Amino acid sequence: MTINYENLEKLLLKADVAGSDYYFKMEKEVFVQAMEGDEEEDFYKEYLKQREVGFEVYQNQVKEEFNQILSSEELHYFASEYNYDGGNFLLEQVILHPLCDIETARLIYWLLSPTYIYEKYGSLENCPKEDYICYDDSRLLIKIEEKVKNKAFKIGLQVGENECVIEIIEETDFSVEPFVNIPKDLIKI
Repeated sequence: MTINYENLEKLLLKADVAGSDYYFKMEKEVFVQAMEGDEEEDFYKEYLKQREVGFEVYQNQVKEEFNQILSSEELHYFASEYNYDGGNFLLEQVILHPLCDIETARLIYWLLSPTYIYEKYGSLENCPKEDYICYDDSRLLIKIEEKVKNKAFKIGLQVGENECVIEIIEETDFSVEPFVNIPKDLIKI
């Protein structure tokens, strides 16, 4: 199967737009001013479309495009190319996709910094809504852990090692609280 990276980049952009209501909530005049000079850019066209069809409709359209993904490799591409500061909309689509491989889940899991949340709150479940960034991450981390415990991820994707993930895993003592609660399948290097 040949991967069309140009189409994946377009979907990556759409997912970034779908995950943010920042431009959607702007008054029309403010939006026009904020985007002045960017009218030919793809991100402008996508934000404009989001504003025209509505936030939830746009999100659903992007979710439908994610449902058309045909390989674990494409999902892993999204996880490895995504700017993790852009929220979790795309990452959730990847994790919930039936073709998501455990390798992709591991990458997302560790790049969301679960050890920080575990250290700060003792568990993912204890993260309060008031810590909105960690809260959103903790909800996705919980989904990943549950799916790992249920053996619901595909297995077999061959990917290169991620040095950042390896470093986090090697620096963590999983025999002590609160890290003993992290599923063993997420700790494998």
